[in-house]
Amino acid sequence: MKIIDSHVHIYPDKIAHKAVQSIGDFYQLNMEMDGTLAHVLSRSAEAGITRSLVHSVALTWERTEAINNFIVASVQAHPDRLTGFGSVHPDHPQMEKVLDGIVDAGLKGVKLHPDTQFFHLDDPAAIRLYEAMAERGLILLAHTGDHRYPYSQPERMARALDKVPSLTAICAHFGGWSIWNQAWKVLAGRSNVYVDTSSSLYAITPEEAVKIIHRYGASQVLFATDMPMWDPVKELERFNRLDLTEEERELILYKNFERLMGETDGE
Repeated sequence: MKIIDSHVHIYPDKIAHKAVQSIGDFYQLNMEMDGTLAHVLSRSAEAGITRSLVHSVALTWERTEAINNFIVASVQAHPDRLTGFGSVHPDHPQMEKVLDGIVDAGLKGVKLHPDTQFFHLDDPAAIRLYEAMAERGLILLAHTGDHRYPYSQPERMARALDKVPSLTAICAHFGGWSIWNQAWKVLAGRSNVYVDTSSSLYAITPEEAVKIIHRYGASQVLFATDMPMWDPVKELERFNRLDLTEEERELILYKNFERLMGETDGE
């Protein structure tokens, strides 16, 4: 069976160590990977992962160009293994130009992390960004949920989606990291909302994970590791412990991703 990882952070080799250390400090977790593209490719192959959705985050708008250039170069070097999302900050003075560049480069969407970019998911500037993304057919991958911060609360994502119903969004971490059962109450049942499994299976029981998957529906869930935070072999072991049907596994591991991204790789 094909396996697609829909949530992978990568960094240039020269800054990967510092970036990974910063993420570990932010979440007070031990990071299991080194954040380099080479490590992602090698360990993903060992895990049997056939394709990965890679991205990075523009913490400030000034970093946007360098980050997007790195993602584009990585995808172009490994088109058979990687799908890419760009990044932008809602406050970027040339936001629409950046989005046009993302489209022209063949990237499929935009990754945002409100808790580290310091904006609320339903800020007016963010709404303008979502509208521009929807006009261009770009998919949003948003970090959602953190009990410590107000920026990424799932209720804010729900309000934003109410304002921009044409936007397709992947709400990471089952829609709300650390507040999983709060998230599905406002995000489940929306045909334009997908969630991924990243940074969740380590913290909740297999039974809880299955209940959350069924709340959203298996057709709206994507398998994801959140590398470099977690080792993909271990994440797949966690996923394989879930009591799911074969059809549900196929949907989550690759079919939903292929439908969403319009990509179909051979078995």
